[in-house]
Amino acid sequence: MTIAGVTPRAVVEPQTVEELADCVGALYAADSAFAFAGGETELELGNRPRSLDTLVKTTACNRVIDYAPQDQTITVEAGMTIAAVGAVLARERQFLALDSPDPERTTIGGAIATNLYGARRLRYGSIKDTIVGVAIVRPDGTRARGGGKVVKNVAGFDIPKLMVGSLGTLGAIVGATFRVYPIEEQRAAMIYADVSVEQMMQLGAEIVREALVPAAVVALDGAAGECYTCSVLFEGFARGVEQQMAAAAAIAARLGLRATPSPAEPPAQSFEDRERAVRRGASWRVRVSARPTELARFLAATVFPPATRRAIYPLLGAAFIAADSLDAATIAAWRASLDGGSVVVAAMPETAREAVDTWGAVPAPAHAIMRRLKAHFDPKGLCNAGRFVGGL
Repeated sequence: MTIAGVTPRAVVEPQTVEELADCVGALYAADSAFAFAGGETELELGNRPRSLDTLVKTTACNRVIDYAPQDQTITVEAGMTIAAVGAVLARERQFLALDSPDPERTTIGGAIATNLYGARRLRYGSIKDTIVGVAIVRPDGTRARGGGKVVKNVAGFDIPKLMVGSLGTLGAIVGATFRVYPIEEQRAAMIYADVSVEQMMQLGAEIVREALVPAAVVALDGAAGECYTCSVLFEGFARGVEQQMAAAAAIAARLGLRATPSPAEPPAQSFEDRERAVRRGASWRVRVSARPTELARFLAATVFPPATRRAIYPLLGAAFIAADSLDAATIAAWRASLDGGSVVVAAMPETAREAVDTWGAVPAPAHAIMRRLKAHFDPKGLCNAGRFVGGL
């Protein structure tokens, strides 16, 4: 097992949150560098750690702490997988709005630490919009909480949102409370074939103009690599889904696009499988984020290497790019050509790590704030040291 190319000297798996806190406290007191891992789906993300003595696994901390279906909230330990939480919620016809390409392995703590999101972020927002409270173990072993167990909670500093995307550099996420949603009555998708980047943006503009509320809009590149297949997913009451599907068909007619209505399964399921493959199945995995118009310009102007696959969330301004052959020069060129966005390398071959910075440049004012936060939470710099933005 390696963490961004570094193999820890030891791997421990505390069986309770109390044991985890004791373990972390002992490591900190001994000036021993450590990091955290859950389902091991994002171990390649981040720069190479400066040092790593011990990897602390959170997967044994996997209990449901509290579930209040009537309040639409659930509190779980961070080692639970997204699939396991989903199984609990499904008994009450509710669900957690966290999309993962690997829900059987992705843990709640890992999802928070990496700011995981999927296509349904368009409808339900990101983790920052669904997380209500968080329990952490600080790098010195101190247990702490932020937020609460109800949705309307605004007291104090927003620790839950601070932990989102922190990549385990501010401590271990050991529990979280989320708002959950009722399972929708019906799902259906409109599949648009042979869509150019320009048509993709026109489609998005029409969806907004018609005040449609899709749960997700995803475009996958076709075999030729120049045109995309675009899926617009609707969820809700049966009558509302039918009306929106009719409006989506009318949009296709206006734009001259070939569209096929599809229930969620089986055609849309195969589409979702293709999307997951882009996000999980290549030696190079890159995330591009920008304003939707800037992302469209980037996609139209960029000549992608052969066999590159792409999953685009056009209304979110996000693209996932997978390839088995990229290089540092290509990543640098993409970063230089993108105006006001970011190019994050989520995975790369070990031979490329010396030449490629995972995160790219970060504005100096933002990095200064991050440094101060890191110094406050981890004065010794032992917690996932060097792996985050700017070597934090």
